Amino acid sequence: MLALIERGMASLFRLRGGWLTLAVALPLTLAAGLWLISPPPAQESVRSDRLRQQWLKLLPLRVALGREEVAGPAERVFSPLHLPVDGAALIAWKPAGRGGEMVLELRWPSVPALFSWLADCGMRVAAFSLQPQKRVLRLSLQLEAEDAE
Repeated sequence: MLALIERGMASLFRLRGGWLTLAVALPLTLAAGLWLISPPPAQESVRSDRLRQQWLKLLPLRVALGREEVAGPAERVFSPLHLPVDGAALIAWKPAGRGGEMVLELRWPSVPALFSWLADCGMRVAAFSLQPQKRVLRLSLQLEAEDAE
């Protein structure tokens, strides 16, 4: 019986030593792993300095943007007599209600600019036809104001 008690005390000492070793080794292993994973402090300071410099460049722009009123594009006023499109000449204008029929002579490169100008002025093209003339195109447009509905 005395031998069993001595064996138990000896095994308990081994168990206690194992637990103590585990309790010390596990936190050390975790700390070493975290230390290896984390970036060196020099790189962090370089990154933070770079970010700070970028923010210092952006802050004045943000303040200036807050001071200015952001306005949308100014809506142009439609006038068939004053066409801002180069190379376009008004041949006829027949007003009808909130629109009308407009006949123009223009060159092909001026056509997209004319349609953009009409859209900016709030005019919708209901129908159009292109007919070739000598060196120009004759463009007939049926126009309606967009707010006419």
